[in-house]
Amino acid sequence: MDRQTVTERKTRLDGSSAEFRCESLLLEPGRRAVLRYTSDREVRIRDTDIVLPAGTVTIAHYWTERPYNVYHWLIDRRSVGFYVNVADRTEIGTDVVSYRDLVVDVVVRPSGALEILDEEDLPADLEPGARKAIADALETVVTGARRLAIEIEQESARLNSALAGPTRP
Repeated sequence: MDRQTVTERKTRLDGSSAEFRCESLLLEPGRRAVLRYTSDREVRIRDTDIVLPAGTVTIAHYWTERPYNVYHWLIDRRSVGFYVNVADRTEIGTDVVSYRDLVVDVVVRPSGALEILDEEDLPADLEPGARKAIADALETVVTGARRLAIEIEQESARLNSALAGPTRP
């Protein structure tokens, strides 16, 4: 079954952007999306001991009404962690999923341990409204991390399994 290719567009606070071509697993324009990306190179997650080898599958979950998006990392169908991007201005269209990256991220490990990343990278002149949005999003993520990880794990498994088809004995 052929899946639609969708562009993920991340816009940073300084206005620069990055784009990634992904496979759509679920697309509900204006509401939510789940995209799949397979890394072609090793990726080291800054300020952590996490190294994702080439071939790592990322199942990315986006919502227009949540102050974050979540990347679920899988190696050989085994969950190795969740990366929560604090974000706003998420827009989900038929061929592009875009969001503004608000710098701060949260790593949720399979053990439930949390690491808040990049707070020191926030610009000194960040508008108060954005600072409040980041603080509110962090509170939501940190207090609901276990529930969020379970939700994402279940949805990733359901959608990624549908993509892979039946397994062989």
